[in-house]
Amino acid sequence: MSKNKLPTIKEIAKRLNVSPSTVSRALHDHPSIGLVTTMRVHKVAKELGYEANKMAIYFKERKTHTIGVIIPDLSEPFFSAALT
Repeated sequence: MSKNKLPTIKEIAKRLNVSPSTVSRALHDHPSIGLVTTMRVHKVAKELGYEANKMAIYFKERKTHTIGVIIPDLSEPFFSAALT
């Protein structure tokens, strides 16, 4: 793993000798994963600096938490004030 690259679930799984799905479930505190395994996964994830990919989560949920606005003229004071 390079210095600039964040660790992946697969890398955490490889380090712990478990499957990526086990890591994913443990990171989400799924009840089917034992407490010891969940604690090990969280510990290694923290050590490696793992951060969940927010865009992947939004894609899976089919939500982007983004809105679009179409305005006729941004130089009009009303529209520029409405957007700030």
